[in-house]
Amino acid sequence: MVALYITSIERHAGKKLMTMGLIDRLRRDGFKVGYFKPVGHLPIKVENVVTDTGAWLLYRLFGLKDPIELISPVIITQDLIMQNYEEDITGLQDRIEGAFKKISEQKDVVVVGCDNNFSEGSSLGVSGIQLIKLLNAHVLFVERYTCDFCIDFLLELKKVIGDPMIGVVLNKVQALHLDEIKELVSPFLKRKHMEVFGSLPHDTLLGSTRVGDLVEHLGADVVCGKDQLDGLVEKFLVGGMQVDKFITYLLKSPNSGIIVGGDRTDIQLVAIENGVRCLILSGNLYPNDIIIARAEAKGVPILVVRDDTYTVAKNVDAMAGRFRLRKREKIDHGIKLVDQVFDFEKLYEELNLVPR
Repeated sequence: MVALYITSIERHAGKKLMTMGLIDRLRRDGFKVGYFKPVGHLPIKVENVVTDTGAWLLYRLFGLKDPIELISPVIITQDLIMQNYEEDITGLQDRIEGAFKKISEQKDVVVVGCDNNFSEGSSLGVSGIQLIKLLNAHVLFVERYTCDFCIDFLLELKKVIGDPMIGVVLNKVQALHLDEIKELVSPFLKRKHMEVFGSLPHDTLLGSTRVGDLVEHLGADVVCGKDQLDGLVEKFLVGGMQVDKFITYLLKSPNSGIIVGGDRTDIQLVAIENGVRCLILSGNLYPNDIIIARAEAKGVPILVVRDDTYTVAKNVDAMAGRFRLRKREKIDHGIKLVDQVFDFEKLYEELNLVPR
């Protein structure tokens, strides 16, 4: 049995995407695959069992048979953190090791998920480096390729982790960097005994945000378009400029969400007529009847929030940074992208796995 731990230096790097893509392909290649998330941070109660939201998503997506309480045995809550500050909590490693032993029975591969980053769980004695040793796992990092900074970090971690760290997948890569990675970065890291298993290009659909999630995150009042909340916003524009300039930006940005002051009816009307995904009106100012009528005719949801435009834009940007794979359209698209880009032959060779 092989354990493959998926982790990252920073949050929202694409670990969930990679985990889904790996499980899907490993299954299709004939392997008996398990999923294990030793430490969860987003509690959800399912049939009197407190588990992790992300683990529950994958449990349902892949129809997993292992008990959910074994798949994610340790859930980090605020109470647990406070309790640990007062007196060191013990026994978490034993709980994880016991659950993993049961999960790995009759499996060829167990994909081990990570919530935040490699250091998560350090205060509780279940950090990435401790889990690697405990589970005897191989390590695959998933990182956004933004600059040389992430490469330096990876090389330092390689010194700490050693042989279990088999390589990296570079995610959200801009088109102008793809050749650079192929011709320069990959050969360089290979000389440092670290493989690049793939470069996933920046994808607008994967980076999109569901309108309904915006409502929840912003605490918005939905004025109209309540049946259109499953739409996906690929980009956000702030309507704080003159109308002619706004139109220029709007035409270059399909499937956008528009953040605009509640008093800017000119921008609101232009946005609606061009079929934007949603309007987010700031300042707790509600639209007039004409705006509402046109939005209903065009199927454009209007969300009203209390905060000013700058604060709303800041909050939306923070939310867009989270990679929330909830919509099946995004999940299927992401899995397909991993299948096309990830070098599974290289992975199987590295882990001594033979497809059936």
